[in-house]
Amino acid sequence: MIELRTERLTIKKLSGLDKARLVELIGDPRVSETLSNVPYPYTDEDAEYWMGIVHSSEFNLNIFHDGLLIGGIGLTPQGDGCCELGYWLGFDYRGKGYATEACRALLGYASAETCFRQIRANLCEGNSASSNVLQKVGFQQIGTGEVFSLSKQKNVPCLHYEYRLPD
Repeated sequence: MIELRTERLTIKKLSGLDKARLVELIGDPRVSETLSNVPYPYTDEDAEYWMGIVHSSEFNLNIFHDGLLIGGIGLTPQGDGCCELGYWLGFDYRGKGYATEACRALLGYASAETCFRQIRANLCEGNSASSNVLQKVGFQQIGTGEVFSLSKQKNVPCLHYEYRLPD
C-alpha cells in the first residue's frame, strides 16, 4: 500500500474514520464546484461509494496534515503508459502550497515506481489556482475542451494539461 511522506504531509489511503471529515470538506460547494466527478450536495452515501473506489484502486490516495484529512490526490490509469492526475483540497487548506507538495510527491513516486510515462490533468476553466499548481510541477497546457460536471449537471469548459515523466 502506498504511503508517501513529505515535509508537511502524509499521502495515504482513507480509513472509515475519515468519512465524516471527507463529507465535510468535499461537501463544501467551493470545493465541489471545481471538481467534475463530485456531486453536490455530497452525502454519506457518496462518501461510502468513493471509499469503495479508493480501496479498490492502488493510486487513489488522500492528503493528511498533522494526521488530519485535508484533501485527496490520485492517478487513474488510462492505458498506453498514461494516467490522469486528479486532486482537491479542503477550502481552508488552499493557498498554502499543499497541492504543489502533494503533486510533487506523487509524480516522484510515479516516476520511480510505475511504468507511467505520461500524465494528463484536466481542470475547469477559470481555476487559476490549480493551473498554477500544475505549471509549478512541470505540466504544460496542451488544449481546451469540455467536461461534464456532476455538481453543476452540465458540460463546463476545461483546460487539458500534460506531463511527461523522465525516462
